[in-house]
Amino acid sequence: MTESTRELVIVGVGSAPFDALLEILEDRKTVTPGQLKLVIEDEADVDPQVFANRSVAVTPLKDFVFTPDQVVLLLTGGELATAALAQAEQAGAWVVDAAGITRGDESVALIHPLLNSAELNQSDESDRKVIAVPGAGAAMIAEALYPLKSQLQSVEVVLNQPVSALGKASVDAAAAQTARLFNGQEPDVDEGTGQRLAFNHLSSAEALLESGHSFSELALVLELRRLLGEGVALDATINTASVFHGQLANLSVQLNTEQPLDTVRGLLSNGARLEMCERPSAQDAVGSENTLLGRLRTGLVSPRQVIFCAASDNLRKDVAINCVQIVHLLLKTH
Repeated sequence: MTESTRELVIVGVGSAPFDALLEILEDRKTVTPGQLKLVIEDEADVDPQVFANRSVAVTPLKDFVFTPDQVVLLLTGGELATAALAQAEQAGAWVVDAAGITRGDESVALIHPLLNSAELNQSDESDRKVIAVPGAGAAMIAEALYPLKSQLQSVEVVLNQPVSALGKASVDAAAAQTARLFNGQEPDVDEGTGQRLAFNHLSSAEALLESGHSFSELALVLELRRLLGEGVALDATINTASVFHGQLANLSVQLNTEQPLDTVRGLLSNGARLEMCERPSAQDAVGSENTLLGRLRTGLVSPRQVIFCAASDNLRKDVAINCVQIVHLLLKTH
């Protein structure tokens, strides 16, 4: 089976990262229009999508046939993704879960294309052909911390995520609320969060668990632990900022031993897809294929404490590009 005869199936047309994903697939010529298949919910009504100047039909799940020659990319959660995962896996296709529906399932490998893609070549016939992609926040933070991996004792994360991290519906809700506020009208409360998204900063966009954490915070810790190692103590807080795209995290790192700040800066500067700057911002990161790092300083609590921030394009870089890189590897070598 040659790479050119295989197909990429995308489940999640119209999801938040969908447009960026199609753009990158086209720019990198990962697949041709003939290799691209798009799947939607049975009751959905979606127009054909344009890819590489060709019209690509959108097929309801009930009418779609999965085959072993496909790589199936899940961009959205819910019943559609769950059903597609089951059908694709039964058919023998590779499945890339970028929607988090297999989160916490130890039988599913968590793959970051820059950090541990070699694990794809270590699978055997008894392993599931299902791969999970880290969430955007975990992907960015793991990249930022990876050059310090051997030195990490503990990490405290404060992630300021944009409304696009909550999905396309939240982006639309924030846009509508912004328009109403600019017109002197009281905006509707967002149904998903129960709060206003426009011109607001949420301490949590979801209900809190008994521990006081949100599910997303514990999921972030779980994914970072799988990527960085069980020996690193981790805690996380996720806020939602009133911006559409671009995420920024403040990282407080406790090292095993005291290190000169210049040594830490040198390690970070040489990290894959990392770019040092004085004062990173989410706006500067949007459209970039790098994670911006800055505000590096020694903490006041301990001489082994290092504090810095990381910013990135959550949809384009940390979801779409990572997915395209994994899809390329699967189409080419598996």
